Amino acid sequence: MRTILMLIAASVFFSSTCVCAEGQSVNMATVTNVREVFRIITIREPIASREEVCEDDKGIGGAILGGVAGGLIGSGFGRGPGNPAMTALGAVAGAAAGQSMARGTKCYPRDRINYIEREQEVIDGYIITVDTGEEYRTKTRYHVGDRVRIRSTIE
Repeated sequence: MRTILMLIAASVFFSSTCVCAEGQSVNMATVTNVREVFRIITIREPIASREEVCEDDKGIGGAILGGVAGGLIGSGFGRGPGNPAMTALGAVAGAAAGQSMARGTKCYPRDRINYIEREQEVIDGYIITVDTGEEYRTKTRYHVGDRVRIRSTIE
């Protein structure tokens, strides 16, 4: 029984003290004041918009297709030595017709993303003042009256 009482007394004693590295001590203090520390961050927000893009089409594709079709049609009209001339004439006429049909302005919608940057103030931490008048910076929010551990290093 006596051994159990000694073990309980030892555990209570050692749990109330701090086992610290050499030259360090831990004390308890009461928070008397809390101030927020702010920093400014930049936020980029995407803004999507749709615009119509128009381009001039020279009709090159139509000229090529029209030339091939006109050459095939023209080759059916000429006989003997006039066949190559009719094929060439058909190709030129078909290319001109195809180009004029395909020429124009082509428009299509395009999505565009722009970014708007804005600055915002955010909490970066807290400065607490304890009952001894000392100030400490912390990331944890404490309230006035809270008890905090103050670890100090002796050099």
